[in-house]
Amino acid sequence: MKFVFVLLLVVSLTAIAQVPANILIYHDSFGGAGDEVLTAVSNLWPSATVMAYTYSTGGMAAFNADLGSIGSDLDIIIIDCWCGFHSDLDWYGVKVLYDAGTVRVFASCWKWSSGAVLGDAMGVTGYNDITTVIPHYAWETEHDITSGITDWSWAPPTGPDIINIKMTVSDATPVTGWADTPTAGEAGICVANDGCSVISGYTPAFATEGVAIWENILEFMWLGPQALQNATWAGIKTAF
Repeated sequence: MKFVFVLLLVVSLTAIAQVPANILIYHDSFGGAGDEVLTAVSNLWPSATVMAYTYSTGGMAAFNADLGSIGSDLDIIIIDCWCGFHSDLDWYGVKVLYDAGTVRVFASCWKWSSGAVLGDAMGVTGYNDITTVIPHYAWETEHDITSGITDWSWAPPTGPDIINIKMTVSDATPVTGWADTPTAGEAGICVANDGCSVISGYTPAFATEGVAIWENILEFMWLGPQALQNATWAGIKTAF
């Protein structure tokens, strides 16, 4: 029996050490902002296969094609739309993979009229626009996503209409928000109802600490839910 539990522990730790193999990204990029997500992915997982597309009809078509052809072999899907049109993205196709539990999803969108089919599935029910720069706050200061981040200020590039979102959640869990204390309808970055994906009304692309925030989000999505929790470790020790 002891051997079985030691083997399980080794397998678990090995799984944690693995990097995602296939990452599909659709992101806006404008005025020097938007590529922070690519920098963060490269910093964390330089060996991963990354398929990244920026705003265009062709970019959406390529994203949809990869989504359809690679499907359940995708490890992470990132949708980070903060200035460009995105109605032609296959939001329903992402939802199908999310519902199946085969992929971890980051979703952020400046207009959720087309993406709500995914957002609702992830545990968010309301989306209210923010069109001026206002403060942002860490609600869960001990969370992996907020760890080490001291500056949540943001300054969008001049040019496109920039909109962040105040979210109302159903069963997503807010980690940050637009009020200085947890307040209904003021959620920012939220852990989705699968416990590892992230849906966000706050845009790391033009945050002061954008790359660091992205790294926290991505590491949480990939490693956080797989880490041994105290209860699990206690159970293993008891079984020895």
